[in-house]
Parts: sequence; structure tokens; C-alpha cells
Amino acid sequence: MEDYLRRSQAFQKRLNIQPLPRKEARYLLFRMACPLMQAKCARLIDMSKIPVTFVHGNPHLDNYVRTVRGSAMMDFDRSRMGPYAWDIIRFLASLSLKREDERGFLYPQVVEAFIDAYIVHFLHPEIPSKQLKLLKGARPADWQMSTKEYLQSNKRWAKKMRDHALSPKSEVVTQILNAYLESREETGLLKEFKISEVGHTPGTLGKKHFIYSLVPRNPDSHLDHILLDIKETYIEKSNALFYSPVPHHGLRMIQAANLYAPGMEERLGYCTVNNRQYWGRQIPPFAVKVKKYLDKEEQMDFAYSVGSELGKGHRKGLKDPKQAEVLEKDFTQNFDRYYKVSKLFAYEIKLAFEAIQRKMQLYQDYRNW
Repeated sequence: MEDYLRRSQAFQKRLNIQPLPRKEARYLLFRMACPLMQAKCARLIDMSKIPVTFVHGNPHLDNYVRTVRGSAMMDFDRSRMGPYAWDIIRFLASLSLKREDERGFLYPQVVEAFIDAYIVHFLHPEIPSKQLKLLKGARPADWQMSTKEYLQSNKRWAKKMRDHALSPKSEVVTQILNAYLESREETGLLKEFKISEVGHTPGTLGKKHFIYSLVPRNPDSHLDHILLDIKETYIEKSNALFYSPVPHHGLRMIQAANLYAPGMEERLGYCTVNNRQYWGRQIPPFAVKVKKYLDKEEQMDFAYSVGSELGKGHRKGLKDPKQAEVLEKDFTQNFDRYYKVSKLFAYEIKLAFEAIQRKMQLYQDYRNW
């Protein structure tokens, strides 16, 4: 737990900028602790003996998204080649910290749902992943019916873009957009559309996003507007356990998206400008996440949905298909060990969060003396 306390300054800074309710703040600590948890995991178990695949890297509940194209675990910033068990450990801890009932770790039925889904879809990756029931009934609001209406609503990414506006004529703005479109072989897009607005907005955990609003050049056109998100990629150093399968980290993220969420994102592209690597996509006007804390049935549903996605993705992400039997055997023999590590991480996050809160309160009391 001391590791979390030593590295809690960034977390405290975030809370000072945007205070959150206790559960949400604790989950933010969990999100920010991803690299630390990964390093600690290697000290708890011998990860060099765990079969390697193209892992999602950060499968937690806030990354599960529903759009008109379906639902899936998104956000592939931390996707890499690595021990498959990392995804399982990270997800189960995430699911526990999103429980409505805070007692214990996970219900046995929740764990069984995850195991069943993982095995079935690992052995039969041709079976579609199961969609989450919680989000199946979600319908677009009026302002989510088109990108034009989304921009007019001034919500979410539209508001962020305007709060951090840049000149559309800025040299770096033009360079990044042109390089991104070139990667997609879509340079002709700017013959039909023009840049209307641009913003350089902060991301949830640090990296900034260039948000582009493109509108048809012909004011009488029936084409919808386009909202693009082009952000600088995370470039984590490769090590003996985790490494990128390709030199460009934007391409790495695209390959991960094709494994875990095929067809979910539109206009995926990547580029390098001024020695910085970028990844881009088109922002959908309709995108929803699960905001509530989960009861037992909802946890089982989440466990099965994400278990099916990870099982399928891990099978397809193997470099050598012959390793499928090795991974299946490891999962059968060692799942209980991975489960216990995940349980330990969830417990440590809870303890660290309470300790950080007490520390922050002591500082506040001291300042008030």
C-alpha cells in the first residue's frame, strides 16, 4: 500500500480540481494506479510463465461504451503484447470496486459467469461477444441524433473543444489533421468539408486531445457534420513482460480496437507530427456508459459480457495459434491465483484511498489551526 501513498500527489491534485463523491474518488485512484498495479503484479506472481497475447491493457468498467454500432470495452491506450492474466486481474478488481454492496470482493456467481464466458469465447472466438443488458435499452437523446445537433447542444466534447479553442488556421492544427487523413487515405475529405472549430482539450488522465469540427463546404449540403478526436498516444517503455507489437503506438491502438471492438469506432487513423505520435477517430454523437453502481445481477451481466470479449480477444491476439492450448491450460490451472491477486489489489486500493483521505484531512486541519 505504501507505493500508492508515495505516488498519490497526482491523485490529490485531480481531486482539488474536481472534487468527487467518495466512491467516484476511490475509483479514480484505481484508474490512475494502472501502471503501478501492473508493476506490483510482476512482484506477486511470475508473469514470465504466463502465456502472452495482445492484451486490452486496461479493461475497467468506465471503458465500456455503447454506441449505435453496439457495445464493447473501448480505450486502447494501454494495449500491448503481454501476459493475458493482466486483463483478468484488472477487470475483476474493477468490477469489485463498482459494487453497490461494498462488503466482500465478488459473489461466486459473478466469478462463475466470467469464467464461463471467457472459456466459451476463447474456444469459439467466432461467437459474437455478449452485449451488456444494462445499456441495450439506451436510446439517443434529441441532441445525439446527429453530429450537427451534438455540436449545437454544446455538451461533452463540443463544450470541451470550445472551452479550449485554437485557431483553425494554426500550423500544427493543419499538420496533424492532414497527416491523420493521409494515414486513412482520405485527404480528399477536405474538398467537401472545412475546419469550423478546433480545441486542444485535456484528457481524463493527462494526454491532450485535438478536437476538430468539420462542416460541409456547401451550406445546402445534407451531409452531417464530423467531429474528430486526435490525441497524443501513451508511449510506455517496453520491458520483458509488456511491449508494443508495432513501432507506432497509434497503429497499436487501431490493431487492438480491431481485436476487441471491431467496427465500433469510425475513421480510425494515426500519424506522427513534430516527433509526437497520434491516434484519431470520429466521435460518435451517441455514446453512453454505465454510471451506476451494480447489484448482483448486473455484476453477473457485466462479468459475462466482458469475459466473452476478453476470451475472444485473447484467442485472436495470440502470435502463435498453437499457444491456444497452453493458455487454456494455464487459465484452468491458475485462475484462482489471478483471482486472489485481483482481490488483493481491490483491498489495497480501498485501504490506500482511506489513508490518502485521512492525510488530506490532516493537512486541511493543520491549515485551519
